[in-house]
Amino acid sequence: MKKLFCIVFVLLCACSWRSPNSEFYMMNSQGLHQLSERKMNIAVAKINVPDLLDRSQMVVYENHNSQVKILEFSRWGEVLPDVLQATVVNDLMAYLPNSYVQRTYFDKQSAAYNVNIEINNIKAYRGDKVVLAAWWNIVNGYGKTLLRQQGVYEAKVEGNSIQDLVNGQTQAVHQLSHAIAEGLMGL
Repeated sequence: MKKLFCIVFVLLCACSWRSPNSEFYMMNSQGLHQLSERKMNIAVAKINVPDLLDRSQMVVYENHNSQVKILEFSRWGEVLPDVLQATVVNDLMAYLPNSYVQRTYFDKQSAAYNVNIEINNIKAYRGDKVVLAAWWNIVNGYGKTLLRQQGVYEAKVEGNSIQDLVNGQTQAVHQLSHAIAEGLMGL
């Protein structure tokens, strides 16, 4: 009888244990200022990221070493490439409000100006900084590359919370988008 009671007790305890609830995050484009009144037709292609980042879970680096952590319960609202693409589109709409900016999911040039972005890495360090390294180019509707740039964009992370990391990553993406908007204005 004692064995049966112990088994039932262990099963009840196991059934009552729950994993923590996942928290979901998105980047936002609030507070960005217009850079130009120019009217342009812009398409932002799906953004390529390294396999390590191609997930909904957040990835953080520890203590400036090679250790990474995949945060199972801190997640992006979508997979990271989609979050990045939506943020760049929204940023460009804020920086160039008279322009038509859209997301595109295929490689075909669908607008007068097509933006392609390849993320080399996004290193997020709690309480320190976010470093985003990327290649980006602007291609016209005929497939001709008009501008190609490489950049490293760095933003401070003000605290140790996940929201602080998200804010830092958002600021780094705003810097990337700002560089792209300036590139578009120069064409």
